[in-house]
Amino acid sequence: MTPIVNDPVRAERTLHRFEYVRNRPPAFAERALVYLTSGGRPQTYLPHQQPTRGELVSKNFRTLYEVDMGIQHMALEHRLPSEGDASFFSAETDLTWRVTDPTVIVEKQVRDVRALIEPRLLARMRRESRRYPIESSADAENAVMDALASGPLAADEGLEIHCQVRISLDAEAVSQLSSLRSIDYSKMRTRSEHELTRLRTRNDQEEMEARSTFYATLLSQGEMARWGAHLAQNPGDIPLAISSIREDEREASGNQIRLIEKLLDTGVIEDHMVEETARAALEGVKSRLNDAGQGRTRKQPIYREQLEQGPRAQGGEGAGPGEGT
Repeated sequence: MTPIVNDPVRAERTLHRFEYVRNRPPAFAERALVYLTSGGRPQTYLPHQQPTRGELVSKNFRTLYEVDMGIQHMALEHRLPSEGDASFFSAETDLTWRVTDPTVIVEKQVRDVRALIEPRLLARMRRESRRYPIESSADAENAVMDALASGPLAADEGLEIHCQVRISLDAEAVSQLSSLRSIDYSKMRTRSEHELTRLRTRNDQEEMEARSTFYATLLSQGEMARWGAHLAQNPGDIPLAISSIREDEREASGNQIRLIEKLLDTGVIEDHMVEETARAALEGVKSRLNDAGQGRTRKQPIYREQLEQGPRAQGGEGAGPGEGT
C-alpha cells in the first residue's frame, strides 16, 4: 500500500501484551504516541513524555499510533473564477500545517490532510475571487488572503493551518487582456494623432489670420509705414528706402505738374474765372512743383507784393518787400 504523503500518522502498530515490559517504546522529538486501550480509549503522550512500565502493563494498550507534530509543507495550484466567471485567476498556495491535538487526529482518523482542507480552502478562495474583474488580480489576492486569515480551517480536527497565496492571470486571461490593451493603445494613439493634427491646423489658421491682419494694417498705413516695417528687419536697406521715397515724391510732383499744365492748356479754368492774384499763385505753385520734380528747391519765397503785381513782377529781380526803391 502506497503511503499517503499528507498523513499525520507516521506509524500504526498492533501491540502484544507485555510487549514493552522489557523494551521501552520508541521516543521521537517530533512525534506524539497515542495508545488505544482494549476498550478503544486513547492515551496520548507528547514528544517530551513517555509512559511508565506500570502504565504499559496495567492499561493493556492494544494499538500504537505515532503522530507527527512537526511543521509540514504543501503546495497547491488552483484556477479561481473572476467576476462573471468569464475568466480565471491562477492561484498558487504555499500551505503549512501541523498537528496541535494528536488525540483528535486518532479519534477522527485524519489520514489525508490535503483531502480534508482543500475543499474548505478552495471554497473561501473562490467566494472572494468572484468579486473582482480579471484585471484586478492584486485586489483579488488581498481579499483571498484576508478571507483565509479570518478563521481556522481545521481546528476541530486538531490541525493548525497557515496559507500564503499568489494570484496571477492564467494564459487565456493574459492573452485576452494583452489583446484588449493593444486595442486601447491603438485608440489612444489615434486620438493623440487626431488631436495633434487638429492643433496644427488651428495653429496654421491662427498664423495665417495674424499675417493677414498684419499685412492689411501695414498696407493701410501708407508707404512710410511699410518702409518702416521693412527696415525693422533689414536695416541695411536704408539707402534703398531713401532713394525709393525720393523717386516716389518726384513722380508724384511730376503728376501734379502735368495735371496743372493740362488744366491751364485746355482752358478748363478761363481767364474771367481766375483773378490776377489767383493766377499768379497758380503759376508759383507750378514753378515750385517743377523745381521739386527736378530735385531743386526755390532759394527765395514768393512774397505777397509779387502776387499782387502779377506774373510780370515775379519775373523781375525777386527782391523782398523791403528791397529796391
